[in-house]
Amino acid sequence: MEEVVLHSLQVGSPPAWDNAPEEFQADLAALDRLEDEALWKIAQARKAHSDMTRYEELLQKNQEHTLSDTERTELTALRVEGDRFMLCKAQAAAILR
Repeated sequence: MEEVVLHSLQVGSPPAWDNAPEEFQADLAALDRLEDEALWKIAQARKAHSDMTRYEELLQKNQEHTLSDTERTELTALRVEGDRFMLCKAQAAAILR
């Protein structure tokens, strides 16, 4: 995932679809159809502070081996959403470039 984002930002062109994780390919394809204004909003977006705080709390509990099954599921969902968010931001920036 990190390699795809770094490539996108360094080269300035969107990565090939087969380089992106399959679960995110539809999200990336949808960006190609957006107007510049919408792409700018995505590229400049920030995660909500509450989401970041919760993610950090769950990471800490994970390190302490005290996560419940429900919290483990939540942590996984937050991680996937964070990956999707960052990949879309990088893709939007590359398209705009």
